[in-house]
Amino acid sequence: MTTKGRGTRALSAGRIIAVAVAAALAVRAFGVDLVIVRGDSMNPTIAPGTVALVATSAYGLRLPLSGRYVCRWGEPLPGEIVVAEIAAGSHRRSVKRVFEVGPAYVNGNDGVLFARGGIISSADRMMASSSFVPPGYLFLVGDNAEVSLDSRKYGPVPIEKITGKVLLYIRGRSGEELQTAPSKDAADDVDR
Repeated sequence: MTTKGRGTRALSAGRIIAVAVAAALAVRAFGVDLVIVRGDSMNPTIAPGTVALVATSAYGLRLPLSGRYVCRWGEPLPGEIVVAEIAAGSHRRSVKRVFEVGPAYVNGNDGVLFARGGIISSADRMMASSSFVPPGYLFLVGDNAEVSLDSRKYGPVPIEKITGKVLLYIRGRSGEELQTAPSKDAADDVDR
């Protein structure tokens, strides 16, 4: 005949749910996140409706509620695709490509921009000359220059605003347009 010891407790449904929620929040805050991309600024690389796997700890550990880095071990490199919180005081996120990392110059000539992240043509001639990217800032651009609202309009973005690095993305089937409902987990491209 076996008896239960005094130190053992039965697992209740409430405890199991609490542990599962805590584990999910920890994975999201310190590991990976899934986002649904809306908007055309990264088209054709990342089309609207694409699901992206984002490494939230690619550049360091951030506090979950404040978003500030506790410890940073890297920074984005030119050419990488990142998720950033662009608007101050908003939790809207944008998926953009790192075009330059400060301190550096983004050079412009007749609507064409040159930096370590590549070459991009710009329909507007605003960037006709060089633009300085200060230390601790990034120049972010969308792959679809005609519709992307990016650093060409709002300027360099602090590295602290980067919430993760896109590791991979999965599109829907060809020709199939995915319908997505607005969600706090969706990453808007903040297109015009």
